[in-house]
Amino acid sequence: MPLPIRDITLDGPHPPLPIRVYPAEAACPCAGALLWWIHGGAFVGGSLDMPESDAVCRALSEAGVVCVAVGYRLAPRFGDRRAQRAPDAVRFPQPLDDCERAWRWARQNVADLGAEPNRCHVGGASAGGTPAAPLTLRLIRAASPAPASLVLAYPLLHAELPPLGPRLGRRLRGLRRLGTFTQASVRWVACNYVGRDRPERLPEAFPGGADLSGFPPTLIVNSERDTLRASGERFAEELRAHGRRVQVGYEPGTSHGDLNRPGRTGFDASIARIVEWLGSD
Repeated sequence: MPLPIRDITLDGPHPPLPIRVYPAEAACPCAGALLWWIHGGAFVGGSLDMPESDAVCRALSEAGVVCVAVGYRLAPRFGDRRAQRAPDAVRFPQPLDDCERAWRWARQNVADLGAEPNRCHVGGASAGGTPAAPLTLRLIRAASPAPASLVLAYPLLHAELPPLGPRLGRRLRGLRRLGTFTQASVRWVACNYVGRDRPERLPEAFPGGADLSGFPPTLIVNSERDTLRASGERFAEELRAHGRRVQVGYEPGTSHGDLNRPGRTGFDASIARIVEWLGSD
């Protein structure tokens, strides 16, 4: 009988931090692998209960992957002026600090979680992919145990949306009417995350353009009909320029957020890609 999913609260000098542990339910090539997972939500929304967190981790645990999801603190919602001006408003690096705290807990308890120390991976979707990469860089620079690899789904990795390029631009022509990310909206999200009075934090918060020397192998799964593909594809180019191993692709026919839509073809295809990647480490 599989172990139950557990909700745990990490106490300490910072506010209580909720995490959710999903034990592996099957023996497969992924046995021993742990994926520490961060949901998206433009840094202002999302939770451990959203499909992009809960459904993803359940699907991976059924495939034999131990998952640990983190409920990091969220920045003020757009348009909420009172929350925006509050002296205790959450801004970068607080969400990243939460992520590091949860990662270190997972590493310290890796044996009890049924995983292997050298098979601990970090992943995230959309804005959840943003802290995954700076966390990895922070660990590398501190000479702390870093993830074996990164798993990034349609991630936002640049504070400024890179140019789409002619080929991608043709594929996405007209999609702005559907609410697709624009350069202006990406900038708005990024500045809200770090605080509009602290733009100097953007290079630290967003890994695009950073020195990626020593970065671990990385899987990037984009959505086909998504302007954020420009960020995922540019980051893959930056990794290659630093001599790092990267696998990048997209799910045909999908738009941004397909891991938030369980039961659809794009969700299943992305889960299969992740399982294959984690099983080959």
